[in-house]
Amino acid sequence: MTRVRPPAVAGTFYPGDAVELADTVDRLLAAAADDQAAAPAGLRPPVAIVAPHAGYVYSGPVAASAYAALGRWRDEVH
Repeated sequence: MTRVRPPAVAGTFYPGDAVELADTVDRLLAAAADDQAAAPAGLRPPVAIVAPHAGYVYSGPVAASAYAALGRWRDEVH
């Protein structure tokens, strides 16, 4: 039996509506990916990333930047 805990802070730290949440995450990642386009080529994949996890209004762009930086290695097999 799989149990799923109800979201404790939906609508407070991030949008409570699933569609709005997905749109917010997509928008944050797209903006961060645009910034990553200027990153130098030839970098090695990181071993780890540190990303904040406060409310999206506070840390969303920074967290998205951390995850967007991984995009260039998403489809690689190591």
